[in-house]
Amino acid sequence: MPKITISILAIEETMIYTLAGPYDIFSAAASCSQQAVPTAPPFLTFTSIVGVNKGPLRCYNGFTIDCQQDLTETGDVDLVVIPSVDFADEPFLQKYPELKTWLINQHKNGAVLASVCAGSFILAETGLLDGKVTTTHWAFAELMQSKFPNVQVHSDMIITEQDNIICAGGATSWQDLVTYLVEKYSTVETAKYIEQFFLLNSHQGGQRPYKQHKSTISHGDLTIEKSQAWIEQHLEADDLLMLAIKQSGLAERTFKRRFKKATTQSPNEYIQNLRIDTAKSLLLTSSATVQDISEQVGLMDGSYFRRLFKRKTSMTAHDFRRQFSTYHHENKVMRVE
Repeated sequence: MPKITISILAIEETMIYTLAGPYDIFSAAASCSQQAVPTAPPFLTFTSIVGVNKGPLRCYNGFTIDCQQDLTETGDVDLVVIPSVDFADEPFLQKYPELKTWLINQHKNGAVLASVCAGSFILAETGLLDGKVTTTHWAFAELMQSKFPNVQVHSDMIITEQDNIICAGGATSWQDLVTYLVEKYSTVETAKYIEQFFLLNSHQGGQRPYKQHKSTISHGDLTIEKSQAWIEQHLEADDLLMLAIKQSGLAERTFKRRFKKATTQSPNEYIQNLRIDTAKSLLLTSSATVQDISEQVGLMDGSYFRRLFKRKTSMTAHDFRRQFSTYHHENKVMRVE
């Protein structure tokens, strides 16, 4: 099995755990592959942390790491991993102009480029994602789509791949990405062994179960902002939309037009999404029944609520509670008093 060279990028905005996790696992890949498939050649990797400059680098939240190579020392590599990053005050490639040339040349020379979470914004700035699919953290999807309209953002997905560019969703999806890359370059057996040995979390349901569905767009329409706040306080009300329109003092047609313009969601869609977001919170923090929660968010028809919940989250309400609720810690915590 050939040896692959991996460069993991580090800049000042890098979130260290999304760099250190892949680095440690790729570094252990050879021994893991021999445990998984003893009769096969080991999965050999040469992994290095690469910075714009070589040497110590102070990253996000003040953590300092050592960049083992600078961009000029890497040569052509097989895989470039871009960890998640905090957003800078200026475009990343305006701050690091040499990085654009390096990424484009690596891709042109056959390297796979893989990003974690907001690392996809760096790839988008290169232009390499134009016309291609990508994913990023669900909370940043609207921002990415507005900044890079030629990119096809699929925020429900954990991983997307097109033309040797791989993007992973939220920051902890570095775990899904590493497993996917090990399987891509090595074997399914090695990937599964690493997943189980390191207890990596696989986000099988995509990002939808984690996603906040109501619009998070900031806007300057004060009337609509007041209506949003009023809706949130009266979710259980009958005929909520008409009451909200009346409360706003706007004509129905004007209200709907301004609401959609301000939030990018129709009032009906916004109310549905807010009800599901509220229901998710109640499922996680209370012991109320699913039917009780359905009624608390203004959906008296429990059957409709269950269908809507599954459509929005890709999970049933019971499965969502079972997987994420703190009331089910007994499955993973041994407490002795």
